[in-house]
Formats: sequence, structure tokens, C-alpha cells
Amino acid sequence: MNKKILIILLIVIVLELTLFNVNSYRVLNSNSKKEYSKEDFEYVYTEEEDEVYIKIDNINTEIKTIHIELDTEEAVDYQVLYTDATSSSLKELPRKKYIDTCEKSKYIPCYLSGESKLIGIKVFSDTVDFEKIIINEKIPFEFNFTRVITLFGITIFIYLLKTHECYKLPYSIKNFEQELSLIFVVCVFILITCLINQYSTNVEEIKDFYSVDFVDALSKGQVHLGEKPSKKLMDLENPYDGGERIRAGLKRGSDYLWDVAYFEGKYYVYFGIFPAILMLPYHLITGNYIGTPMAVLIFSILTAISFKVLIENIFKRYFSEVPFKFMIFSLLMLLFGSQILWVNGIPRFYELSIISALFFASVGINFVFSTLEKEKSRYINMFFACLFLSLAVACRPTQLLTSLVFLPMLIGIFIKNIKEKKDIIKNLLAVLIPYCVVGIALMYYNYTRFGSIFEFGAGHQLTINDMKNLDNRFMTIGMGIVCSLFSIPHFLPNFPFMIYHNNLLTFYGYYYIENVMGGLFAMVPICLFIFGIYKVWKRTDNKRLLYFTTTVLSVRFVNLYS
Repeated sequence: MNKKILIILLIVIVLELTLFNVNSYRVLNSNSKKEYSKEDFEYVYTEEEDEVYIKIDNINTEIKTIHIELDTEEAVDYQVLYTDATSSSLKELPRKKYIDTCEKSKYIPCYLSGESKLIGIKVFSDTVDFEKIIINEKIPFEFNFTRVITLFGITIFIYLLKTHECYKLPYSIKNFEQELSLIFVVCVFILITCLINQYSTNVEEIKDFYSVDFVDALSKGQVHLGEKPSKKLMDLENPYDGGERIRAGLKRGSDYLWDVAYFEGKYYVYFGIFPAILMLPYHLITGNYIGTPMAVLIFSILTAISFKVLIENIFKRYFSEVPFKFMIFSLLMLLFGSQILWVNGIPRFYELSIISALFFASVGINFVFSTLEKEKSRYINMFFACLFLSLAVACRPTQLLTSLVFLPMLIGIFIKNIKEKKDIIKNLLAVLIPYCVVGIALMYYNYTRFGSIFEFGAGHQLTINDMKNLDNRFMTIGMGIVCSLFSIPHFLPNFPFMIYHNNLLTFYGYYYIENVMGGLFAMVPICLFIFGIYKVWKRTDNKRLLYFTTTVLSVRFVNLYS
């Protein structure tokens, strides 16, 4: 086995030195290197308002690489146009995305025919300027240890999964190799999450007021944001109507805040308050703020760890005789089928609400399992289960539906206690205290903002559509299901190989669909096995498993609509 592992390691290293760094060998010396600065550029006027176009003439050399330096911190698309021995008119190369924090994104390896006299470069943004262009500069060689370790680990993992005995045995918490395998899967997933978060898209047009403005407001003992609405906005008859805002000449960012709740002359956050409360102590102690991308990453890591515990709980209770490899597959489905990677790709305050709620909901469900397993501390675990499930609502109100997962188990415990005539009061208090405390706090929070205990602010959004008067929402349930489960991504022949889209079912009404890479079944095909649930109903007498599975699926589908 050791010999095979060594061979795998050597193959991975060779791939890193060759295939993954092939472009760094495009230029081996700097004899043909040419550097152009701003005074060498010819700016070309185009009819497109959101692009900058330059030309560089009299290059008269074979172009092997192009290095572009832009004055921007945004992620922007750019495109090179070229002439060579086959054409005296400009031809287009594929577009590429420029990311300031990623050096490789600034280089293009070119495979043209003969010498080039002229090139053009378009940047698809009107707020970006060129710093310099370098022709035939060597693309830096990068021995990426993260990539080597990840590829080696995944390869070894697949090899062991097929050959090692521990994957054929049922899961046991005392089996060190099995536990190490679960930890490895979670660590690799966390590593991927960190990399995605590090190179995430920076959406400049949406001000991230949550991690700074809202936290700052809470530190002053107020629930409204410090920024005051403009008189233009307050004078509108219906400020929630985007068309009326446009007709009145209001500009987003300067005349009103985007995606906040506006009510009676004040701005409010309509996203859950609890993530901001958690970030508040750091601000009070240090005077600094936890950035939203970092907060999203922290909750993502904690959620991945919680998912590992959840899978262990499910298999210990319902699948104790199933081979361990199926537990691994289930963990992979849960991790990659969740929204963790997606929210780290665009870590904004929207995604912070989603991932924080997912974390508290998963921890709450884990305490539900502890309630069923541990007789002595049952009511303590029940209390914490209800507490975390209710805190998920304080992050995202629609997570109230997740509490339905607890309902069949809770009913079973109640019935058992009634029959045995014991601990009924403890049962009630363990459930009611956390839900009532958190629920009353949220109702008070809503009332102080909008004068209604049931209004979280969604009806007062300053967003794309007037949400206060939006109707016919039940007709969109199918849209949400198709979008989240069955959407097929657009495939590309080059990086990133897939792109998102929002062209789904035809609906003659308003329904906003977030750009999605693809549905759950397209991104994680193994999840298609869920359609075999009907066989579980036929073959098992374990009613607790059936109730649990059915409830989870029902909650998932209802959440798609929400």
C-alpha cells in the first residue's frame, strides 16, 4: 500500500509541475519583453457606455503572453483583440475576468501565428483605468501546495474507499480510521470554502451596511440605521414603488439606501438581527468591525462541522448496520448539496442571514437527536434544541419552518410522558421557555420598528419591486422548486466551465429569481437517489425514520417557496 501511495504522490507532483503550470513555460526568457505605460495607449471611443477600449500599435513581435495591470479593486471582465500573420484586422480572444487579488487572472497566454503589429484591449467597466501592459513577460510559476495536498488527499481517499476494510464496516465512534476519514472530508470542504471566500466576487453596487452600520446602530442602543433618508424619498407618495423613485429622479446610494426597510422616516434592516448581535461584542471591545465575508466564512466553517455531527447522529440512530462508505457519501451530499459554497462565492449580508440561520438550525437538530438518545439530560438537550431552532428564526424568519423537523419527535416524547404520567411540566417548560423568550423578543423588536409584532420589514423594502403590494405568491411555488432543484447550468469549454442563469419557467407575473449556478440535482447528482424514498416506505418498519425523513423533505420543499 505504501508503494502505491508513493506512486500517487509522485503523479500528483508531476501534474503540478507540468499540467497545472503549463502556461508558465510559455516564455522562458525576457529577451522579447515589451512594456507599455499610459502614454503609449490610444484610447478608442465606442458607443458602449460601460467599457474602456485601448489600442497599442507597432508591436512587431510574436506575442506569447500579455500582462495587464488595471487601476481597480473590482472584479471586471476584459478582452484582448489582436492581429497576427494571418490577419491584419483585429480578431477577438475569449473574455477573461480580472481579479486584483489573483495574479494569474492578469496574464493571458497567447498562441498566435507569427508577429503581431496591433492589439486592442477592452475592459467592460467605465470606472477602470489601465496602468500598464507588458508583452512577453514570464507567467509566474506557482507550486500550489494547497492544490497538491487537496488532489493527493482526494486521490488517496478514493483509493482507500475502494480498498480499505474500515469503509466496508458499519460506523463506530471508536473506529479511529473512520473518524479520521470524516474529519478529512470536512477539512477539505472547509479548505475549498476558504479559497472560494478569499477570491469571492466583490459586489460594489450594493452597500454592505449590515456589518458596520447596523452593528454601529446597535452599539448606540438603537435599531434604526444612522443614515437619514433624503427629503426626496420622504416626499414620495409610495417610496416602495421603484418606478416612482425613477420618475422622481432618485438615485440609488445617494438619495436612498438599497435593500433596506424604510418606515416613517427611518431606515431599518429587515434581515435577522441575531448575526449583528453576535458581531457587536467584537466592535465594542476593539472598535473595529467583523467584515461580512469573514462572518459568512466563520458561520460556514461552523456549519460544516455541525453537518458532520448531524450525519453521525443520523447513522447512529437509523443506519447503524450500513457500511461506513455510505456515511461518507451522505456527508458529501449534505456538504456540497448545501448552500455553503454558494454563499461564500458572493458573501454579502443576504448570504450572512442564510448561513447563520442554517448553522443554528443544524445545531438545533443535533440537540434534537441528543434529546432522543440521552434519557438523563433529555430536558436540557430539549431546551437547547428549541433555543437554537428559535435563534435560527432570529437570523432568518423563514427558518421557523425548520422547527417542524422537531415536531414528530416532540409529539412522541409528549405521548410517552403522558402515558407514564411523569415530567410533563419539564417537557412543556423545556419547549416553551426558549421559543417564548426569543419569540417575544422578536415581536418586541418588530413592534418598536414597524408597530406590528408580525412585521419583519419585508413589506417595507426599498428593492426591485413593491413587496408591500405583491400578490399571487402561491403560484410561484413551482418556480422555486425548479430553480433550486432542477435548474441546469450553462456549460462552458473554459474556466469556470459553468455559469449561472435565471432563465427558468415562464411566469406571467413578477417573480425574482436569484442567479443560480444550477439546481441541487445538477450540481450534486448523487442526490437523485432521494427519489428512491418510496422504497424505504415499502421495506422498513422503522416509523421514526419515516417520519423524520418525510418531515425533513417537506420542510425543504416549503423553504424553496419561502
